[in-house]
Amino acid sequence: MKLNYLWSLALTTALLSWASNVNASINQADLYGSWHCKTSLEENGVKIFVDMDANYIRNGKSNGFGFFVIRFPDGLEVKYSVTGSGVWQLKNGYLIETSEEIKVVNLSHPRLDKILDMESLFPQNVSESSKVLQLNKSFLKVKSETNGTVIGCKRS
Repeated sequence: MKLNYLWSLALTTALLSWASNVNASINQADLYGSWHCKTSLEENGVKIFVDMDANYIRNGKSNGFGFFVIRFPDGLEVKYSVTGSGVWQLKNGYLIETSEEIKVVNLSHPRLDKILDMESLFPQNVSESSKVLQLNKSFLKVKSETNGTVIGCKRS
């Protein structure tokens, strides 16, 4: 399971919304500010729920914070907090983000960290590219080039 994609998805993509197509010209200024994003995905019976807030700053910097929950088929549910920062750019209809710092903390079952080191699954300086499906002052919707997941966000 590509959990390192999860952070990129949540932070980058944490800027997304529920709409259709983007105009040929994207107004970069519409991205500036705070967004609240939620999404979920499932792989091999493992469900991941993401609830993130992301901020895009005019200078090309971004930061985010929130939670994600991993629910395993046996019913075990593990909750993590995540914070991170990076840089972003809009280019040819794509939102490209590069993580610079990511901190993941197991909130519910810290003893599992001996088995699964989540922090190591979120490498720094990794870029994620997402096609912008919609961007306006209220909504952001992107589709990850990594796995096709669509993430939607509302303006905070």
